[in-house]
Amino acid sequence: MSRLQVWNDQVLVEVGRDARLAFRLMPNGALSRAAGLQAGDTAVPGMQLVGGVLHYAMPSAHESLIVRLEGVAVPMLHRIRGKLPPEIDEDELETYPFLHYLEERKTGMPWRLERWYTLAGVYLVFDSEQYFERQRAVERGMNWERLIVHVRQVADLVAWGADPESRADSLLLGADTE
Repeated sequence: MSRLQVWNDQVLVEVGRDARLAFRLMPNGALSRAAGLQAGDTAVPGMQLVGGVLHYAMPSAHESLIVRLEGVAVPMLHRIRGKLPPEIDEDELETYPFLHYLEERKTGMPWRLERWYTLAGVYLVFDSEQYFERQRAVERGMNWERLIVHVRQVADLVAWGADPESRADSLLLGADTE
């Protein structure tokens, strides 16, 4: 399966259609790490468990998780862990080199998955928006709801590649930090 690449002067990231990512340090570094998307569950107040939320098992300097109902401006859940590194200007992210994938299916969980891989210096910024449709118990009207889940993970690829013992201690899914 072919893989797409995004790079800058410090890091090269390869991502396949299967969402498996690998990276190497530039200019001639060996392959440092590889990781695939994993599905996890998260508890949302006032709802049943939201399952199938996709994320990478990588040590992250910053993570955020936002869950909202389509058409409702206020999120049902907004969790943040860590701070965005000062080297990353959130307003300038779209000017950095990035890869963008969009998948839509008629069935499956999630039915729409949009993901971005952005390189900002030594940091990989992984963003995804996942759309889920679920039934809800109502007597009249719509008996389903559409959830939109936004995941952001920011990883220092040089630190992750240099420390083979580093583990992902993600608090994103199932955590109660706000």
